Amino acid sequence: MKKLIYILLLLLPNFVSAQETKKLDSPMIYVSFDKIKHVILPAPVSDISYGREDFIKVERVESVPNIVRITAQEERFSGITNLVIVCIDGSVHSFRITYLPDGTPDECDNIIYDFEKVTQTYCFQVIVNNSNTTEIFLPSNVVYCRQGNEEVFGVEYYNNMIKVNTTFEKFAPSNLFAVDKLNNTYEITIVNDYALSYSYNFEDGRSYVAHIDANSIEMEKQINKLHLKKRNIFSLGIIKNKFEFSLANLYVKDDFMFFVFDIRNFSNIDYDIDFVKCFIRDQKKMKNAIQQEVQYDPVQEKDFTKRIFGKSSNRFVLAFNKFTIPDDKVFEIEMFEKGGGRHMRLSIQNEYILSAELLK
Repeated sequence: MKKLIYILLLLLPNFVSAQETKKLDSPMIYVSFDKIKHVILPAPVSDISYGREDFIKVERVESVPNIVRITAQEERFSGITNLVIVCIDGSVHSFRITYLPDGTPDECDNIIYDFEKVTQTYCFQVIVNNSNTTEIFLPSNVVYCRQGNEEVFGVEYYNNMIKVNTTFEKFAPSNLFAVDKLNNTYEITIVNDYALSYSYNFEDGRSYVAHIDANSIEMEKQINKLHLKKRNIFSLGIIKNKFEFSLANLYVKDDFMFFVFDIRNFSNIDYDIDFVKCFIRDQKKMKNAIQQEVQYDPVQEKDFTKRIFGKSSNRFVLAFNKFTIPDDKVFEIEMFEKGGGRHMRLSIQNEYILSAELLK
C-alpha cells in the first residue's frame, strides 16, 4: 500500500503540470488591405492584446461591445502574430493572424464567430462604381457599419439604409460589415461592375424608413400628417379676450419633437400675429425673483397663418430638435398681436414633454 501511495505521489506533479499547461485553440485569421475582419464573441469584450501593432489594429466596436474588428496595418506583412480577447464573462479567445496569401479566395469568410451563435449571418454581393451610388436596405435599422477599404469607399447609414460610393474607376473586391438592431450580421461583398439597378433590398416587403432632416420632403410629409391628426391633449391651453390658444398634440420622431397648436378666434375682430417666440424659463416662484430664460427656436413651422380671421380657427405645427427640460423650468410659447393687446402665453411643463407620443 505504501508503495502504491509513493508511486501516486510521484505521478501527481506531472498530472498537475499537464492541467496547468493546457493550451487554448488558436484558429488562423487571414487579413488584407481590401477587407475588414470582425470577431463576434459571446459577451462584451473587456480586454484585447495582440503581438504586432505594426501588422494589425484591433478594436472593440463600442456600439456592439461583443464585436472586435481587425484591420491590416502593413500590406503583405510576413509572419504570424497573435491576438487574445477576454470577455466580461471570463471567457478567453485566442487567434493567430497572418496576411492573406496571393490568390487565396476570401469571400464571406470575414465574420468569425467564436461561440455557438444564436443570431443570423447573411452574405450578399453588391455592385459599386464611380458613376452611381449603391443603396442597401436592411430588414431592421443599422447600429454599426464598416467598409473594408476606407480609402476607396465612402459609406453612410441611417435608419435601415446604407449608401456606398467610390471615386475610383477600378478597385479590388472589398467587403462591408453591418449589424442591425436585432443583432443580425451582414457580410456584403463589394465588386466593381455595372448593373441596371444599384438598389438592394435584403428583405422583400420592408420599405425604407426615411431619415428626417429639418428642411426635407420627409419633414414636410410628417408635418402634413400631424395637421390631420385628431386632438389628444385636452388639458393644456388658455382662453383670454375671446381667443383660445392650446396644445393639441405632442409627438416625437427621430431627432425631432412636433408641437401641434390649435387657435380659435371667438370675436369678430381679426387677430394679426406679429411674431411667435419660444423660451425655456425658470418657474417663477417668488414675486421679485429674477427669471432666467433661453430662447429656443423651431427648426420648421407649418400652416402658420399671420391672420386669424374673426370667428375662425387654425392649426399650426412647430418642429424642434428633441429636448427635455428640468422640473424647475417650463417651456413657453408666446404669441403677440400686431397693433393689439391680445398677448397669449402658453406654459408647458416637463411632464407633458416626457409624455410625447411616438409619431408612426
